[in-house]
Amino acid sequence: MSLRWKIALALAAIAAVTAIVFGSLSYRSTRDRLLDEIDRSLVAADIRALSRDRLPDRGPLSGLDAQFVGPSGDIIASTFPEPIPVGDADLALIGERKDRFATLSTNTDTYRVRTIGMERGAVQVGRSLEETNRVLASLRARTVVIASLVTALAVVVGLWVAGRVTASLRRLTDAAELVESTGRLDIEVGADGDDEVGRLGVAFDRMLAALARSKDDQRRLVEDAGHELRTPLTSLRTNLDALRRYPDMPEDDRDAILADLHAETRELSTLVDEVVAVASGGPADEPMSSFDLADVVGELVERFERRSNRAFVVTAEPSRVVAQRSGVQRAVSCLLDNATKFDPSEAPIEVDVHDGQVTVADRGSGIPDPDLSNVFDRFHRSDDARTLPGSGLGLSIVREVARRHGGDAFATNRPDGGAEVGFRLGTSATPG
Repeated sequence: MSLRWKIALALAAIAAVTAIVFGSLSYRSTRDRLLDEIDRSLVAADIRALSRDRLPDRGPLSGLDAQFVGPSGDIIASTFPEPIPVGDADLALIGERKDRFATLSTNTDTYRVRTIGMERGAVQVGRSLEETNRVLASLRARTVVIASLVTALAVVVGLWVAGRVTASLRRLTDAAELVESTGRLDIEVGADGDDEVGRLGVAFDRMLAALARSKDDQRRLVEDAGHELRTPLTSLRTNLDALRRYPDMPEDDRDAILADLHAETRELSTLVDEVVAVASGGPADEPMSSFDLADVVGELVERFERRSNRAFVVTAEPSRVVAQRSGVQRAVSCLLDNATKFDPSEAPIEVDVHDGQVTVADRGSGIPDPDLSNVFDRFHRSDDARTLPGSGLGLSIVREVARRHGGDAFATNRPDGGAEVGFRLGTSATPG
């Protein structure tokens, strides 16, 4: 059963129960009121006009019937078409001078009867309930009709309301099924409204858009990675073919080819590591921790000094941040590696740390102006850098880490030669 029908039937059930409850209460109230009126008329009856020897023909009793009951419960006289039964409760009133009201039935009619105890018997005065029962039967019929109409109307209104409520849900379901069957992500639900369903539709559209962007990024990453991997693989294949084809080549040539193979293998390993890092989105699940950015940069600079035999000048102020430590270390490593790779001079590389920002300045050839806006794109390499080792992924990792922490990356050329590249973390990562 669809949600629309479930809502409609639920509203119909509520309406039916409500109508039945109020109809029952109205019926009971009307019945009790009618019986009270009859009881008052029985109390107002002038029983002094009655004689056990001769009962009047309803004249003095204004349309009421009466009967005398003897001490042993026998009926002495009665104007009822059929004597009404006498019960033990009626006999208990004899000699007590008390009365009681009861609804009693004969084979032909139903009566409301007042039994009055006397010294040597009892008097029973009653009124037929035929008219009252007709009124109550008509009331019951009207109650059933009204309850049925209310229930039917509730079904119609429920279907209309449920249709309005579930329209967005049906569009969401259709969109989800279309995505599942076709794999398409360029689908818009187009939900509107400020309620929960409308917000769900907007969130669904945003989710599909994010998935589409992620799919496009993944496709571009695969295409770019394939292109970048093709170059070192081709070089490896060429060198291996040369070794296989010329087993007796001179030792110097063999050593050169082996050195080239080692270099290409290292380059390929670095490229694979960076592609995996970019494809996985970085250590997104790593918890945030508080640390001094200057300490992290200092440790990495010492490591690069030993590895590259380059001089570094660090200007650092204590800068406490709350961030993913390994991600920030990866970004700083990419900056230091980029500077050592593109600065062939012997000048020291300058590193500045302050207020959650890291800047690495070199004395290389700088970044061509047309490439400044694209330097952080994946696999982007300027024409001057294509002959140098690298994958073009390092600076894209720097930007991804910075943006994940609410900041961004930046790159500018130095007026006196070289480039300044760095990143800043967002205010949420830098405690005040």
